[in-house]
Amino acid sequence: MLPRLSARTRAARSSMETMNNPHSMAGPEHRPSLVSWNLTAACNLRCSHCYLGAGARADGELDTGEALAVVDELAGLGTEMLILTGGEPLLRRDLYDIARRAADQGLIVVMGTNGLLLDDDVAVRLVASGVKGIGVSVDSVDADRHDAFRGLPGAWQGALRAVDACRAAGLQVVIQTTLKSDNLDELPQLVDLAKAKGAQAFNAYYLVCTGRGERLTDITPQQYEQTLGVLIESQSEHLGQIMLRAKCAPHVGRVACEKGIPMAGSAGCLAGRSYVRIGPTGEVTPCPYMPTSVGNVRDGGIGTLWVSAPLFRDLRRKELGGRCGRCEYGDVCGGCRARALALLGDHLAEDPWCVHEPSDGERRSAHPITWTPEATERLARIPSFIRDRIRAGLEAHARSRGLLVITPQLMAEVRRNMGGHPFGGRGHPAAGGS
Repeated sequence: MLPRLSARTRAARSSMETMNNPHSMAGPEHRPSLVSWNLTAACNLRCSHCYLGAGARADGELDTGEALAVVDELAGLGTEMLILTGGEPLLRRDLYDIARRAADQGLIVVMGTNGLLLDDDVAVRLVASGVKGIGVSVDSVDADRHDAFRGLPGAWQGALRAVDACRAAGLQVVIQTTLKSDNLDELPQLVDLAKAKGAQAFNAYYLVCTGRGERLTDITPQQYEQTLGVLIESQSEHLGQIMLRAKCAPHVGRVACEKGIPMAGSAGCLAGRSYVRIGPTGEVTPCPYMPTSVGNVRDGGIGTLWVSAPLFRDLRRKELGGRCGRCEYGDVCGGCRARALALLGDHLAEDPWCVHEPSDGERRSAHPITWTPEATERLARIPSFIRDRIRAGLEAHARSRGLLVITPQLMAEVRRNMGGHPFGGRGHPAAGGS
């Protein structure tokens, strides 16, 4: 049996007590409920957009004992979902031990992969290790275009074989695409491909220019806006068949409100608020696309960093500059903090990729929304790492319709319109990119 490191667990409990202190900026509403973990920088592909610049294994990657200690600490901190990614996570031989440890402690474990190493036997072993869902990257309906982007002939066929293996083993599958100027026109066909392959969800990732992606040209703000509209309006066409979600695109909350259509994941950025990323060597950042490290898990554990790091405190206060700071959609968007940092050098600056000009009226949050006791009880049953997003999304949808009360009937209506529970959670797919 693999050893447990009680000292790290005690540190996690101490951090939890601090978070439960009402005077702490990291109260119970701000905990690392969703964690993305780049287990390794090693990768069998050379994708042109990779934020990690993956390829060779990094010097000083966390070893098995250190990784298991991190899992123990996350469990003590109340983490609910753990996304294991890379590089290519299947290149770590102890992946199954890490997944099993997390699953045994009650975490929902999902994985992001390029799929090339995932065959029937691997899929069965992942299920036995407690993994619940897999995100597989597919960036084109054309094999040659995908392979060119991913840097290896046969990558497209390998990804689709992995999808089939996962489905055969009973794993939930998300197909995810990084949107670029040369594949935007394929968006409807990519959704159709994901649906035909039996995926539970399709994630459209909006590139943030970091890592090797710094050499790429992001899509224009107008294209960003247009594709969000396409995703939102396409929901009804695919209702009950597949969930459509926009990732790294907090603007989807505003666009959904403007259209009066509820949209999955439409409640702003979670970075540093309920979401955190751990790098291969233990560095901790607010998200994969924000390279600013707040420290290393080897130096006192992630709980201390979560509570005390000034960068996390900034992100929780949300005292934003420019248009984001005065926008009436601040509670459902707030802009991409990684994009503001990458393009303007300030994580609190306005998101330069947003085309919206704030109105001179009151922020929408100034109009109070009330919840019936029954609706409040239903909300409390939702995992905490998605609860705030669901609350904000429901309230934004209610305001867009001129409603000031959230009822169970409204919650059920929104859920039907989005084809099921769209945010991840127990029994539902959610995974990071690879």
